[in-house]
Amino acid sequence: MAVRLLLGSAGSPGVTTTAIGLALHLPAPTLLVDAARDAAQAPLAGYLRGTVAAGTGLEEFARRRRMGAPFDLGTAGLPLDEQGTRRFLPGFGHLAAIDLFEPGWPALADLLRRTADDGTDVVVDGGRLTSVRPVEPLLRVADQVLVVTRTSLRHLAAARPVCDAIDDLLQNSLRATRVGLALVGEGMPYDRHEVAAQFGWSVDLVLPHLPEHAAVLSDGAVPPRRWERSPLLDAFRSFEEVPA
Repeated sequence: MAVRLLLGSAGSPGVTTTAIGLALHLPAPTLLVDAARDAAQAPLAGYLRGTVAAGTGLEEFARRRRMGAPFDLGTAGLPLDEQGTRRFLPGFGHLAAIDLFEPGWPALADLLRRTADDGTDVVVDGGRLTSVRPVEPLLRVADQVLVVTRTSLRHLAAARPVCDAIDDLLQNSLRATRVGLALVGEGMPYDRHEVAAQFGWSVDLVLPHLPEHAAVLSDGAVPPRRWERSPLLDAFRSFEEVPA
């Protein structure tokens, strides 16, 4: 199975919604990891509607690492679906914890790599990329990197330095990491072909701009009528598998 790292740029929302959508529609089992460095805990407060996360997630991982105690992803995560085959590892609940976690990123990256090698798809919500250093360990183990962006000139201009930084970091990587774009709202105003030509990256996922549908994943909103037939879910279902 693969480790997929999703990143965004300033002013380009949609990373968490895309990560949740992929985690729910990739072939199970799947682990979704909130690795955003903002302590927003968006999946907990949104899709999971305020689920209590005490004793779970990255802060628990850091605590056990300091104690030299084992960390079990099976018990330190939360169920993302009713079957429990898709699980969620919460992120930071305190801003101070982000800086304290700094030495733990390589160990977390290695754990996620082993998890994928053992047969679980891993989707990492990396949030908005504001500094390249913290994301390096995750890039080192990723099979695929998706940069999520809207298609306006403003959003694409913000995504460009993110893609450039990723290209620079992967230049000397021994892993054949696939890089691609996830476009939200194709044709608003640029289409996938124009964007791919300008960035030199493939467009691996195209999501329709459907705010009411996206709110089900981002905010835990009540699903609209015919939710299971939503074009947004169809886009996630048709996502092309990337070999690990």
